[in-house]
Amino acid sequence: MPLEQREIKYPLLRVKLDGIRENARRLVDECALHGVGIWGVSKGVSALPEVARAFEAAGIKVIADSRLDNIRRMREAGVALEYALIRIPMRSELEELVSLCDYTLISDIGTFEALSEICERRGREVKCVVMFDMGDLREGFWFGDAARTAAELAKFTGRMKIVGVGANFSCASGVLPSAKNLAELAACGAAMESALGCPLPVYSGGGTCSFVMMRRGMLPKAINNLRLGEALLLGRDTSFGMVLEGLSQDTMEIEAELVEVRRKPTLPVGEIGHDAFGNIPHFEDRGERRRGILAIGKQDVYVSGLTPLNEGVRIITASSDHMLVDIEERPDLSVGDILSFRPDYTAMLSASTSPYVTKVFE
Repeated sequence: MPLEQREIKYPLLRVKLDGIRENARRLVDECALHGVGIWGVSKGVSALPEVARAFEAAGIKVIADSRLDNIRRMREAGVALEYALIRIPMRSELEELVSLCDYTLISDIGTFEALSEICERRGREVKCVVMFDMGDLREGFWFGDAARTAAELAKFTGRMKIVGVGANFSCASGVLPSAKNLAELAACGAAMESALGCPLPVYSGGGTCSFVMMRRGMLPKAINNLRLGEALLLGRDTSFGMVLEGLSQDTMEIEAELVEVRRKPTLPVGEIGHDAFGNIPHFEDRGERRRGILAIGKQDVYVSGLTPLNEGVRIITASSDHMLVDIEERPDLSVGDILSFRPDYTAMLSASTSPYVTKVFE
């Protein structure tokens, strides 16, 4: 298409809502067969309301995000679901949390006490999922201290209601869920139930990597909730490095415009120092080859997470605002042409966050 006929501003993130909606529907149905409910995690696309509506249309009842700004934006956009804050809250944001959230994760007794006081004062109930660290060394009370933690939390009653236990896997230290650590999480829940004197309706066993465990038949019966983001949005799981069968991976594309096409040497000329990001780059001498420059860079997207969708295109390197590609095998490409890339989770996250990347929905 001639440049003057285009109305879209590049670079862009193309979001295919039908694929996301279908992924969500299939995941809701599959998890229900195992007695597992889903919280749809929206942070991977910076809580774009269009994606939240796709979650809603598929039957997801709770949207989970790590930032209150995102939750407020979805509420203001009219997405009338329950919301869960899945980053443990800052003391400075508790008042806002009570206004915006139905659920929160908790891993600090002092924060729990402060939040309980706000809930009582404002007459608003917030449901709490107590997080236990099962070895990944991110948030959570240590799983070995479950009985003592339960006894401490049981002292607080009122509108701050403990409804479950949860754990995180693979995000910080790469620790994967297993039959053993998931069973230990279930034991933490049992300790909480004993101290509180009531059953807990939510046993949240992690994210997409725990969905893989469910498919393998290794999810303990007690685990009845998963916080899914990558499976919904990209149809894959990074932790186990796998595509999820039955789900679509054709849900997102990054598109960028060629601003220069020229034959150049593949080996830089001159003494090599550090690049703009403090790295010393290394290049292979492949003689002169046809190269292109795209108007997209590291300020826009996590370049290492992009896979070219056009045949004969290879990413060479990138700076803040330019991405260099080898197009020796594509003599048909010229300045003004658009190239497409499949993002991984990190690339999707960065592109959705960047104000310089246009978001297009189809």
